[in-house]
Amino acid sequence: MDSIISMDELTEFQESLETRLKRYKACLYEFDKMRYTDTYIVQIREDIVRLEHLISLQT
Repeated sequence: MDSIISMDELTEFQESLETRLKRYKACLYEFDKMRYTDTYIVQIREDIVRLEHLISLQT
């Protein structure tokens, strides 16, 4: 499955990794409240893990 992160990079959506992680988590929180999931939500979860890893490498 393609990463949403790659899509953001292709569209030149510039923001810090921390800001992006916060946005992804907020999005996921809203879907979790509705108890909704699909392949896009799974992709968001995977990208959150990737972002957390990338952020950990920066520190």
